[in-house]
Amino acid sequence: MDGQDRDLSTEAAALADILRWSADIPAWQRDALRRLCGQAKLEPADLTSLVAICKGTNQGSPLDATHVRDPAASHAVVSLGALHGLSNVNALAPGERLSFGRAGLTVIYGDNGAGKSGYARVLKQLCRARSPKGDAILPNIYAADGGTPSAHVEFYIGGQKHNASWTQGSPTDAMLSAVSVFDSRTANVHVENTNDLAYTPLPLRILAGLAQACLDVKAKLAAEIKTLQEQTPAVLYNPECKPETEVGKLVAALSGKTKPETVEKLAGINVDEESQLQTLVTDLASDPARTLRQLQGHETHLKTTIDRLERLAAVVAEETRTALHDAYARLGTARQAVAAASANLFADEPLPDIGSDVWKSLWEAARDYSRASAYPEKGFPVTDAGAHCVLCQQPLSKEASKRLSSFEAFVQDESKRREEEAERVYEKALKDATSKGIAMSELPTIITLIRDDLGQETLATSVRREILVLAWRLRAILRMHRSETVPMLPPAVALSVNPLRSALSGLETRMNALRSETNSPQRIALIAERDGLADRKWLGVVLPDVLAQITRLKTIATLEKAGRDTATNKITKQSARIAQALVTNRLRGRFAVEVDKLGVAGLAIELQQAKTTAGVPFFQVRLINKPSEPVGKVLSEGEHRCVALAAFLAELSTIDAQSAIVFDDPVSSLDHLHRDRVATRLAEAGKSRQVVVFTHDMAFLLLLDEACRATKDLEATPVTYRLVSRGANNSGFCHQEPPATVMPLDKVLDGMKSHLSNVTIHYERGDQAKWLREVTSFQDQLRTTWERAVEEVVGPVIRRLSRKVDTTGLIKLTALTDGDCTTMREAFGRCSALLHSQPGEINPRIPAPSAIQTEIETLERWIANIRVRQEKVA
Repeated sequence: MDGQDRDLSTEAAALADILRWSADIPAWQRDALRRLCGQAKLEPADLTSLVAICKGTNQGSPLDATHVRDPAASHAVVSLGALHGLSNVNALAPGERLSFGRAGLTVIYGDNGAGKSGYARVLKQLCRARSPKGDAILPNIYAADGGTPSAHVEFYIGGQKHNASWTQGSPTDAMLSAVSVFDSRTANVHVENTNDLAYTPLPLRILAGLAQACLDVKAKLAAEIKTLQEQTPAVLYNPECKPETEVGKLVAALSGKTKPETVEKLAGINVDEESQLQTLVTDLASDPARTLRQLQGHETHLKTTIDRLERLAAVVAEETRTALHDAYARLGTARQAVAAASANLFADEPLPDIGSDVWKSLWEAARDYSRASAYPEKGFPVTDAGAHCVLCQQPLSKEASKRLSSFEAFVQDESKRREEEAERVYEKALKDATSKGIAMSELPTIITLIRDDLGQETLATSVRREILVLAWRLRAILRMHRSETVPMLPPAVALSVNPLRSALSGLETRMNALRSETNSPQRIALIAERDGLADRKWLGVVLPDVLAQITRLKTIATLEKAGRDTATNKITKQSARIAQALVTNRLRGRFAVEVDKLGVAGLAIELQQAKTTAGVPFFQVRLINKPSEPVGKVLSEGEHRCVALAAFLAELSTIDAQSAIVFDDPVSSLDHLHRDRVATRLAEAGKSRQVVVFTHDMAFLLLLDEACRATKDLEATPVTYRLVSRGANNSGFCHQEPPATVMPLDKVLDGMKSHLSNVTIHYERGDQAKWLREVTSFQDQLRTTWERAVEEVVGPVIRRLSRKVDTTGLIKLTALTDGDCTTMREAFGRCSALLHSQPGEINPRIPAPSAIQTEIETLERWIANIRVRQEKVA
């Protein structure tokens, strides 16, 4: 049997179908169904929890079979036996036992605060009834342990007795779900905002609640999304980045899936990139011709710097030091040869060091003077007669002429030429090495060019270090090449020639772009580079905002995904199926019958499908003759409650098994007319099934008592009374006897006689104090019982606590005689005078037990005689 063929004509079957159907809906909706099966509506705290489940931040508790009525229970007659062993249930006294009559009505009376509602709440949970949020069972706040509420229950399936234990929050025996509980606060007929009456069976109300929960959860998710969207910083609403840059494309496509590391990698620029950005900004914003001239100057200086750096690097090589060392060595060898020659040649000269460097300088000066001034037209030295010495200006003697000629000959000698050649080679090598150095005074200019003009601070630092290291090596070479043993040079250093050439290439690119047209590819490339760097710099500034936005967008995506689980289309389809099966012609007909029985203003009322809200059909309670007029404008509040009760009873009529039904204060706020009708209807229901009524309304209790009595046309409905009372520290004390005001007069009189026999001993022993207390009590009881006896006599016409006058019972009053009235007045007077002192008596005599017995028997005979006579005239 598939879902379309299942019988859904009963509430239990429909709830079971919802349970099966819920297996395919989102987890949060299953949790919502669980809540809606146990309470009248979802509270704000419920919605908050459901939103968390929908978002996946919390785990839900899905609906299961323990939360709904068991369909199998609909086929068995289940009745209640007793509640006992209650623990931690409000302030109910432990050890109490609340029993229920096996048939007919069990009326449980309790004053406000007596504990009656505590027992009713336990029954609601046992029977899986839907309850308002405020009906939760709480432990006694004054109890030391404050444990979990629990209880034991006796119940019958057919005639077989069963026992079950219950702990709040744990499932109970599934068969107990056959017991139906009526609570007007969760009734299927309810007043709408339009002051109209709508009928919604429980399964449809649960689905309607689920549909509303979908709308509420969707609204909360939308509100969260809106809040997150409003948190988007203004800097991202209108970003400064260009749409065509890498940053612009990233920001435009920003989503919850964007990887933060991708953003972080792209955000910000380093020092060199910052300089490049400033350069590009300047180039593209200034006069191209002026900028071009500046760049050409930078190009020239950079080429010179690269050339000088390469020459410096080349000259500080090991080969340079070796060459200088060798040249200097050859010079020394030549000088030694010259010195040896001069030593042999001029050994006899009066002055030493002929041929030395100092002497050589002097000789060269003499030659230059002779050729330039003294004897410009003659070869040097001039030794002609009459010639003078160019050094001492004295006339030349023969010996002096000879000495000058020998000196010049020495100078022109081969060894001397070799010395001069070696010196020339050495000086040239030394000058060449020295000329390739870079003076420290030039270093700031080079560094400024690279760092400030080219915007390459890191490269400038490297070049500065390299120049210093190279200068150090050159200085070492120049200082140490004359040494006999050559020490190790300072470590070499790698040159930054390639980065410098790249910078040179960049200058060429910039100059070409400046020479190009505005829309040339070169200029467009520069603009793209500038925008890319500027946007990366901007992204570095707003990086925290972008990362936070990614988190927000990720959350929004999660919320939007969760929002897709709030669709109501499945709920719509399921509601239509159940509505068609539940609200049948049979139910509508029975509803009309029940409304008539409860006497709702004598109006003909029926159920009509009127609208659909969130896919859930609603049925309006309509006047048959005036379907366009809202019933809410006609019915009173009490009549609303009667209509709800009529719907409850009509639904029960669709279930074949006659299991127990429980009513919790069914007539609260009803007037006397509707209470009478409700009492009659409940008494009627008690003829075929167990009916349990909790009430604190004494008038309604008396109406139930009367409705259950036998009449000419109807047999009596069995009725059982229970009293729940409050003690000094606890409530919920259970009594088998009914309240004294409704206890049958026969039982009252039997109780008085039995009590009299028990307390006569106080009189016999002469214990006057105790006997006086008993006589006082008997006096009050006799007077009260006489009053109730008179009420019974006139009851066929005027009932106690009722405004109704039954004229059909007037004939019964004809059975009364003057003697009845006289007997009543005299007996009532004697009861009032039992303890009254006579004039002058200080210590009056207390009546004997026989006097009390006589008064009880007199009252008993008076009641019996009138009852017999009234029956005869009825």
